[in-house]
Amino acid sequence: MAFADDFAALLADRGIPIDPADVPDPDVIGGALDNIDGFLSELDEAVRDGYDEGSLEFAVCSVLSDPTVNVAPEISTLLAAYAQVAGMRLSELLQSTREALSQVSDGTV
Repeated sequence: MAFADDFAALLADRGIPIDPADVPDPDVIGGALDNIDGFLSELDEAVRDGYDEGSLEFAVCSVLSDPTVNVAPEISTLLAAYAQVAGMRLSELLQSTREALSQVSDGTV
């Protein structure tokens, strides 16, 4: 559970609240983040920018975990945590998550 505790603490430091019990395995998180990046890269630039901008005000991140959309349902708890954050774009949340994942994986916590 050391990974989950460290990862949750790093996310909390970045303003993303998640309970360590809700943290998926690191490989699952990494794969899901890659899936999200792939999904977003296939969108038209204006749509992608609009989605990112909209994520500042609306809880749109959870759409990515919807099984009918099937982008990243395996990290639904993490995407639900994103919905608790005000004032950060999806791109910023994803970057913070990648940084936290890297720090814990590299042992630089």
